Amino acid sequence: MPTSPGGVPPAVASIVPRKMLLSTRGIAISAILGGMALVTEALGLSLPGYLPGVNFNLVGTYLSIATMAAGPLGGMIVTILDSFTSSVGFYGLPFYWPHVFILAYFWPKIYKLSNTAYRLGLYWAVSAVALFTQYWGWFWLYVVVFKYADTVVPLAVYNFGGGAFWIFLLIYALIPSAILTAFPSFVKPEWKFANLKWWTLAVVVIFLALAATKA
Repeated sequence: MPTSPGGVPPAVASIVPRKMLLSTRGIAISAILGGMALVTEALGLSLPGYLPGVNFNLVGTYLSIATMAAGPLGGMIVTILDSFTSSVGFYGLPFYWPHVFILAYFWPKIYKLSNTAYRLGLYWAVSAVALFTQYWGWFWLYVVVFKYADTVVPLAVYNFGGGAFWIFLLIYALIPSAILTAFPSFVKPEWKFANLKWWTLAVVVIFLALAATKA
């Protein structure tokens, strides 16, 4: 019997589900979560801001779930829809992407862990690293566009030394980790993204380099 390059008969290969860049399910999940982000921003459903015009919004929850379930493109769809009603508008759109790519890179590896405690612990650790990395791009934006400071240093001290970072970490990781525990199949990484390692490295380097210009 003839087989496909992977050793699977063509008739079988045609019905075996394959990972897709963004499946119909992934598009639907991302669109719904992005719509929720858009609506909650429009309704002002966020905690009071810690800087003028900057609130503790819920977009981190939505983009984390979308990234887990649909990959980098899912998280990016959420950020695009959120930007329509965000307090910082489209200025902030790409500054969420370090988090999206870092989480997406590690997520399939985290999901494969069979021990729930290890899986949750690593998820929180990766979320913390992703958020920490993401912050530096936002600091650059706050200095260059919004003029909150002359350098990123006081913003870093304020955010990492105060409670802002930890509040955002809860927003980014608490509900997604609950979903991972209760409904793991919902966030199963059935997606693919070519050269994800290099995309992630490029995004991280670009945004850290931006922050370095205002150190």
